[in-house]
Amino acid sequence: MKISDTNQSQNIYDLDLASSQGKGNKTTEVKKVQENVPAAEISISKEGLAAWEEAVKNKSGCFGVVTGRDAPSEISRQDPKYEVYFEHLWELGAAMDEVEKKYDDQGDGVNYFMLTLAEAYEVVYNKIVEQHKDGNREVTYEIAGECSLSLEEDLAGLDEAYDYWLKFVDAHVFIQQRWKALLSHDTDAGLSKEEHGQKTEQRVAADEYRHNVIDIMRRGREDFLATFRSLNENKGIMAGIMNRLMGLSPGFWEMTNKLWP
Repeated sequence: MKISDTNQSQNIYDLDLASSQGKGNKTTEVKKVQENVPAAEISISKEGLAAWEEAVKNKSGCFGVVTGRDAPSEISRQDPKYEVYFEHLWELGAAMDEVEKKYDDQGDGVNYFMLTLAEAYEVVYNKIVEQHKDGNREVTYEIAGECSLSLEEDLAGLDEAYDYWLKFVDAHVFIQQRWKALLSHDTDAGLSKEEHGQKTEQRVAADEYRHNVIDIMRRGREDFLATFRSLNENKGIMAGIMNRLMGLSPGFWEMTNKLWP
């Protein structure tokens, strides 16, 4: 389950990339589906284009999440916080490379991605706390130069980086949902009014599931921070927290097992 390799193409619409995790036979299936897709003419009014441009301009949040619930904070490139954020962004990626080895043979389910990111957060968090045991951390950045970082500033940068990685968790679910729809020839053509209603309910449930995944990730961080302090900074607790939250979340395992049987 390779999820933190940032050297490959980032075009997440590429179906070959989405199916590259040991599932090469999907590529042939996709080509067969694409060859049988009928041509269609689409016209968009000026009013429609204007509305679309306005929606894109105002949109924020995780890939595919249209509610804007995950709007990133604005950080100036001249602000030291920008370089703190990037430092921890790459540290999280490196920690995920190590953590995910535990789940390499478990498949591509989002639950393993969630565990990998959450456990990597714990690793980097503990590292930061250790670096501040004697006070501020002295650093020299390329843009900001010499800086004296407080523990609070360092952890704020880590949280910013964690929130950024949540976009990839969301995209992981979104791609799998679209993949499943493609293979099942999911279309609204020829549906009755009742069937249209059922299809709408299914799509709403799919969006709710993705929101739920992100909520579990955020709750996991909150519970970790509270537990970390109450248990005198015990280590290795994030996996248990995440598994508990997944189990308590209504419908999480049902939907996860449908997407990754």
